[in-house]
Amino acid sequence: MASNKSVPCGPCQRGEVNTKAEIWCYNCDEGLCSPYSSLHKKFKSTCYHKTIDIQTYKRYESPMEYSRTECENHSQQFNLYCPSHLMPCCDECISTQHSKCTGIQSLTSVVEKTKLEQSKESVNKDINSFLVFLTTMVNEKSRNVKKGEQQHINIKKSISKIRKKINKHLDHLERKLCKEADTVWDQEKSKLTDLITEFEEKIKTLEKMQDDLHAITVHTSNIHTFL
Repeated sequence: MASNKSVPCGPCQRGEVNTKAEIWCYNCDEGLCSPYSSLHKKFKSTCYHKTIDIQTYKRYESPMEYSRTECENHSQQFNLYCPSHLMPCCDECISTQHSKCTGIQSLTSVVEKTKLEQSKESVNKDINSFLVFLTTMVNEKSRNVKKGEQQHINIKKSISKIRKKINKHLDHLERKLCKEADTVWDQEKSKLTDLITEFEEKIKTLEKMQDDLHAITVHTSNIHTFL
């Protein structure tokens, strides 16, 4: 995706002038405005530099960051290649970091010997294979998500149905047990009521006997009391 941010002209920026770049030079690794672009093409030292219009550069800015032709550590052009580390190097890199490496070659000769088109097709083929695989995985996992979501909904519905059945069964069981409890209590209550009634009648009988006994002993002779 192209960036909306404008790219400044490097020479103008160093002169403390803010000017938008019209082209990008990969050798210089900076943008150039229209006037500096014309001069850039005229100088012998820069006329063969690789340049591209700024809109195209902005479109591919991110991947192009990995293909710079200048060493970030030493600010020198890459002109050598280390086969041991599979990386381009500048003169300073060779003397400081790759002094013990063997088979150092000219970067230009390595590029010329490399079958870039075949390498590009091979890499592109690998990328397409990964794209197909990852797209297939995304589609499969998306289907799994939809399937899982439906299963989740069905499980919740099942739980709700089971809960309703349990509640219905418990309600029925409650009514049944309450009815049985009422029946048992009515029977026991009736028995107790009858027993109380029987006891109350016996109490009345005993109280009458007690009154009769008192009357006899008080108002009659001993012989009547004895009899």
